[in-house]
Amino acid sequence: MCPQTARFAAGLIACIALWGATPAQARNVLVVEGPRATQINDPFAPTGAGADLGREPRGGRKARPTAGASARSRGQRAVLVALRTARRQNKISDGRYRSYTRILSLARKRHRRLRGTRKLELGSVLATLEEIARSKQLKPGRMPALFLILRRNAEFWLRSPFPADRGLVSFRGSQLLFEYYAGKGLQLQPLTNFKKANLMHGACVKNTGPCELAGLRRLLREMVNTSTRRGRFRTWEYYFEFGGGRPPWISGMAQATGIQAFGRASELLREPGWRRYARSALGAFKTPPPIGVATRGPGGGVHYLQYSFAPRLFIFNAFLQSVIGLYDYSQLTGDRTARALYARAEPEARREVPLSDTGDWSRYSFAGAESTAEYHELLREFLTSLCSRLRRDVYCGAAKRFKLYTTEPAELKLLGPGAATKGQISRVRFSLSKLSAVQLTVRRRGKVVFDRVATFGRGEGSFAFRPRATGSFGVRLAAKELRTGRELRTYETGEIESLPSP
Repeated sequence: MCPQTARFAAGLIACIALWGATPAQARNVLVVEGPRATQINDPFAPTGAGADLGREPRGGRKARPTAGASARSRGQRAVLVALRTARRQNKISDGRYRSYTRILSLARKRHRRLRGTRKLELGSVLATLEEIARSKQLKPGRMPALFLILRRNAEFWLRSPFPADRGLVSFRGSQLLFEYYAGKGLQLQPLTNFKKANLMHGACVKNTGPCELAGLRRLLREMVNTSTRRGRFRTWEYYFEFGGGRPPWISGMAQATGIQAFGRASELLREPGWRRYARSALGAFKTPPPIGVATRGPGGGVHYLQYSFAPRLFIFNAFLQSVIGLYDYSQLTGDRTARALYARAEPEARREVPLSDTGDWSRYSFAGAESTAEYHELLREFLTSLCSRLRRDVYCGAAKRFKLYTTEPAELKLLGPGAATKGQISRVRFSLSKLSAVQLTVRRRGKVVFDRVATFGRGEGSFAFRPRATGSFGVRLAAKELRTGRELRTYETGEIESLPSP
């Protein structure tokens, strides 16, 4: 590294902390088998931003306060009423009814036994089920997923070790991955599981790992079993509160990745029947929120939402993945509906790409905050994918620029002043090409008389400097790009002549 003072190093650490360094995620999964739990390294457990729900939205509806005893009692009765009604109407079998009531009884019994955080985690899952029942949304089609989630939480919180927040958990005999959301228990995360399916497919067709056809087949069968009908289409719902969105809700990114996964698996496994699940899921992209994810985007065209509960939140990376998923499925199968849904939204994607470019980095969402380093890289990957598929300049050019933003060092130019007045504040001005930690060091006769570090965005910036004596002062500016932490780049900038006060 270039030389730097201890003060500059401390400043950089503080600046980087403010911007949130993104550590690499481990590909560890906690596998539960009865009373035992073992941490394994799973090559198909997806890592990184591409398998994550994204930043939790802000400004949504506030979560409801914890229900009192009376409301809990009503919720418990509502669950039993929903089960009995479904059985009476022959929408679930007697065997399913007995299984669900056993799971419910076990969960409530263990909840009474547990203490502390374990009790809170299982209680959160129970409360969500009861709230869904109280709001008349505990339909037969939702029961397989909801009671599976409840069963796994009842098994897990009795004795299993705590996973990290957003850590992955699986259960012996199943391919499904559950994700731990602190305060919300273990949750079935559709995007994570469809990403896993795509990784398993890639291992077989690209020789990137062990080819486990039986495992892929089982995973997708389990995903079919946990799907439900929403409006007129099949989907995979999320059953926990997230960013003000109350369950159940859906994600366009997860839906498109699922369509992509079923299309790829149908070809690999030579089972055209898998395609019917993908076709039945396409309706989410025809339906407006809060049921579906199709809306009008900031470019005036059709945009597919990341969250069905957030109709004005336009997340660039999630939208591009939705477009890619629909395109891939249409190319694999020739499905006309998928092709039409892709064609409706792709012009909007072209219009939104420039809106994601700040000139030195990317934005996470329209008119929103900048991407973290991880989400910047994810967006670049999706742009590269669209470039390779469509060969459009808007995608190829943006992918190239976004790559340069992570590799080009910051550029500094001293703008002035050439002279200052003793005892009076003068602004040492400069221009900067990208967000950086900037250091100004001023020396007189070899001794440092001024040394400051601060964060500046792209454009012009300045430091206030008050010379305490007349004569020549040597000035040095240095910058370090904050988002990627590249090496310090130093500029010798000459002198400032300090003149006597008039």
